[in-house]
Amino acid sequence: MKRYSIIFLTACLFSSGCSGGPQPLQGQASASISSAKAEKAYDEKVPPTKKEVLRALLDSQDVSLSSDASCSGVGTETTDTNIGDYISGFLAEQNGEKGKNWLEIAAKPAPPQGAEPVWHCDVVIRHVDGEDRWGWGVSFLMKARNHSVIRNSFRCTGSG
Repeated sequence: MKRYSIIFLTACLFSSGCSGGPQPLQGQASASISSAKAEKAYDEKVPPTKKEVLRALLDSQDVSLSSDASCSGVGTETTDTNIGDYISGFLAEQNGEKGKNWLEIAAKPAPPQGAEPVWHCDVVIRHVDGEDRWGWGVSFLMKARNHSVIRNSFRCTGSG
């Protein structure tokens, strides 16, 4: 069942970047997305769900890897330039028939950003196959009131 979850997440990540339908003008797209996020309010004491954390990550795939030193030189290929490339590369490694693969997703309270309550979110892609053990992912902040991502908060996490 977990293999299907990984395959589904990979397909979602790929499909969110490759829409075949008509595209709105640049200004219209960002305005409609921003207003949709601003209109929806959340209980600031209730963390985002795992699905909401993953949706926020997928929505942020264009964040540059140069936005934080922790993301410098990471990824599965030297051509990786953004969070989408980085995460996609490690998800693509989850296709083996051996070993165990899973996602760790968490949201916990973080120190406020100014007066704004925020959630610290972590998404880690895990793999274990004998001596081959690793976990690579990202952490980022979400505003508690509307679950919007603080785009300059992305950090790349990982361990061999």
